[in-house]
Amino acid sequence: MEQPHDYDEMNRKPLRVTINAPKRLLSSTVTPSQPPSVLPDELLTEILLRLPAKLLLRLRCVCRSWRTLISSSNFAKEHVQRSIAADPSLSGPRVAYHHSWEYKHNTFGDFSLGSLFENPSEPPEVVFFEERRRHEIIGSCNGLLCLHESVDTLNNHVMLWNPCTGLTSHSLQICGFIWISGFGHDHVNDQYKLVITVYQKQTIPHTSATRIYTFCQNPSIRQMQDIPFRSIYGDGKGVFVPGAATLNWIRQHGARDFMVLSLDLMNETFSEFSLPPKDPDNKTFFFPHLCVLRNCLAVCFNHEKIHWSVWLMEEYGVPQSWTKLVTIPCHPRLAGDHLCPLYIWGNNVLVTVALSKKRVLYNLDNESFEFPVLKPTTTTLSLSTGLEFHIYHESLVSPSFGGFRGSSSQIWLIKD
Repeated sequence: MEQPHDYDEMNRKPLRVTINAPKRLLSSTVTPSQPPSVLPDELLTEILLRLPAKLLLRLRCVCRSWRTLISSSNFAKEHVQRSIAADPSLSGPRVAYHHSWEYKHNTFGDFSLGSLFENPSEPPEVVFFEERRRHEIIGSCNGLLCLHESVDTLNNHVMLWNPCTGLTSHSLQICGFIWISGFGHDHVNDQYKLVITVYQKQTIPHTSATRIYTFCQNPSIRQMQDIPFRSIYGDGKGVFVPGAATLNWIRQHGARDFMVLSLDLMNETFSEFSLPPKDPDNKTFFFPHLCVLRNCLAVCFNHEKIHWSVWLMEEYGVPQSWTKLVTIPCHPRLAGDHLCPLYIWGNNVLVTVALSKKRVLYNLDNESFEFPVLKPTTTTLSLSTGLEFHIYHESLVSPSFGGFRGSSSQIWLIKD
């Protein structure tokens, strides 16, 4: 199957280039007595920085100078800052998914997030990748997916993968059962960091250790303050908030009290702050789920059989800045289940359902529900159940560091 075009590419006029064109761009009105018009390098860079990553990969073959510019790490960093931080909808946001650990399958799917929002009644075109080994996605950041491969409970490997460029990093071996994990970017030191709590079942008594792995020119593995993994609520995967450079988990205090456990990736220190206040008129138990919406930390509460409420933390780390974004009423097809918000596009919120893994679009204006579906394929299992979804933004960021080129991916594109 041919890989589909990026959503933004389909809505932009194609950039017309000539492979053997001269480097000087001449005006149609140039006369021998007039000097030729030259496009300054600064202006050319500014134009290229506004283009989607997928298109930039093709434009590298225009000429040597373009290839050098687009392939540079500085250009990739600037492109990420422009496209993702400034306007995420212009960075080719996509949904990567895989079957959860309960399903003995090793296929990744990938589709444009924009196509799902623009035409939810039509199944989006899915790009399928098949790998030789089973991985799950720990997290995503700046177009990189952090993949976890578990050979057995004592033998784990982790690597970074850029689906847009098709490159992966060298894998890291981790000995022990990974109980808690989180992946994010320390933008101050320009370092990608993986935090894990490893549970050593083979020792008596059983022990745990929290380590931080740094992907950079001088990679390192360090022991740090242990995460109280037994009190972490949910699947144990930390939620990365880009602007604050933090990983976040929900920590349970008692039967129904919860706090946010925050790890500052720059200083590598922990702190805690409270969730939004409980609704005094609602006595039912609610299940909190952390996520990121509009580049802010968010939490979704499930008020069982009544409604779901979604809150945004407008100023990170300040509990007083929790603001209710939306209250989603109960729906017969979702009753009693937990919703996991993924993305806001215009006036629609994309959520997944924790147990059934259904995809749901909720319209903020008219309070309507839509249930988009994915096309089944003979190369995968059913696409209706057992799926884990992650949002990522296409980028040119290299998954390899220390001056080494990225390795060719062992995750193959499936073509029908």
